[in-house]
Amino acid sequence: MKDTLQELAELGLGSRFNRLSEYLMKETQIVYDTLHIDFDPYLFPVFRIIVDQKNTTTTEIQEQLQFTQPAITHALKKIASKGFITFKIDKIDKRKKLFQLSAKGKKIHLQLLPVWDAIDKQVKWLTEGSSLSLTRHLTYMENQFREKSLSKRILEHLKQSL
Repeated sequence: MKDTLQELAELGLGSRFNRLSEYLMKETQIVYDTLHIDFDPYLFPVFRIIVDQKNTTTTEIQEQLQFTQPAITHALKKIASKGFITFKIDKIDKRKKLFQLSAKGKKIHLQLLPVWDAIDKQVKWLTEGSSLSLTRHLTYMENQFREKSLSKRILEHLKQSL
């Protein structure tokens, strides 16, 4: 079947990145659902910063991710609604909220660690290699995903790891 975005080469690069991003999120969600992990892959970057920083503010997350303030606020609300984080008001600046993992957040983090490791290994395998151009490498990745979905690759890796 003809892939118009591939045929557009560099002109279609932004659209191909968007398609690849949507694919990665969808496939990651399939993995989480299969493993009965209640987590949204779109929340990963914000959640991960909270995990790594232990105590962080909206502004610190925004600076590290370079996402918009509304996007960070939306993600924080979703993560909080799942009960994965709590916050305290900063004692010095009462306008600041300091976010940290809740007990439930620490539990889900432990569940996610081997999954993230498997995702990392599979995406690294697909992104390593040499190609003369970015568009050729994207075509290689897209073809690999057509042969076997990312979710299948990740789940197979997790089964082998156990």
